[in-house]
Amino acid sequence: MKQNSPLIHYCLILLTFLTVFFAAPVSVQSQSVEPRDRDDDVTWRQLASFDNFLDSHPEVAEELRKDPSLVNNQEFVEKHAELQEYLQQHPEVREELSQNPHGFMHQERRFDRREDQGRDGDVNRRELANMDQFMDRHPEIAEQLRRDPSLVNNGEFVENHPALQRFLASHPELREEFKENPNAFMHQEERFDRREDHFRDHDVTRRELANMDQFMDRHPEIAEQLRKNPSLVNNQEFVENHPALQQFLAGHPELREEYKENPTAFMRQEERFDRREDSTMRRDRDGGREFSSFNEFMEGHGNIAGELSKNPSLANNQEYLENHPELREYLKTNPRVQKELTENPESFLKSAQQFSTRGTPKVAGESKPK
Repeated sequence: MKQNSPLIHYCLILLTFLTVFFAAPVSVQSQSVEPRDRDDDVTWRQLASFDNFLDSHPEVAEELRKDPSLVNNQEFVEKHAELQEYLQQHPEVREELSQNPHGFMHQERRFDRREDQGRDGDVNRRELANMDQFMDRHPEIAEQLRRDPSLVNNGEFVENHPALQRFLASHPELREEFKENPNAFMHQEERFDRREDHFRDHDVTRRELANMDQFMDRHPEIAEQLRKNPSLVNNQEFVENHPALQQFLAGHPELREEYKENPTAFMRQEERFDRREDSTMRRDRDGGREFSSFNEFMEGHGNIAGELSKNPSLANNQEYLENHPELREYLKTNPRVQKELTENPESFLKSAQQFSTRGTPKVAGESKPK
């Protein structure tokens, strides 16, 4: 027994050592897994969804990034209907965001940076900036390309727009990226555009730009001179000779300060705002004509109206169109309606119904029905 005791003692020491040796990595491993488990609740899909929402709503994004806890402020959420609707439609995101606002927003920012790195890998920011400036200077071309990016590969369209043709010829790398994947490129340009707006309008709010734009619309002679020479805002004699401008600047001190500090930059923003407003109004006006025309057709064809209301996809059913030649002929003579119905029949029908419910504005001088 006494001879065996050293061996037993040695075995006990070895056993103790092995126990500590194998136990340590398990502890370390459990600690390394823990953070990953916490992030497993927030999937990349949820982050991507919320990131897209923030990109589309820069004002909400700015406030939430400054104070993520606002997501749990009922008053704030109710004041931002688009955020309220998004959270209702994405309960998993809402739960994660409500439970840990700061943590979730931190992950969203990391996701956003990585998306930028991946998205802008082929198309650098200089190319996007060049394209964005071109689109700002040519709003009609911009509107058509945003509706259908594949037009960049339509030789006839490009030839009919010499400005676009010259621009693409002078930017071969951009042209290559754009023509290779038009939809992806335009998505990046729109994303870049929204971000530029966000930073550009940080000092000059949209309300100030809207006020200035309205003033310029009411005083075209002053507008023409200021657009030719923005620095006239700092010319005391010019301002005094235009009492309307003097009164306007006096009534908008924040706008006046921004304008006088950097006249050229301010006027560039105002012109950009003006073009966008014109584009939006034109789009709404054109959409109104389409909805009005479609509603008029539907009113005269009750059976088709009823069937399309129940199943909007019938508008893309070739057999259904052949059996309803009046609808087929209408769509042929109204290609824009046909395009909208083909791309998203449910959305178009819903918008047309809403337009019909709101009604069209009453024509000036039109008498009320007796």
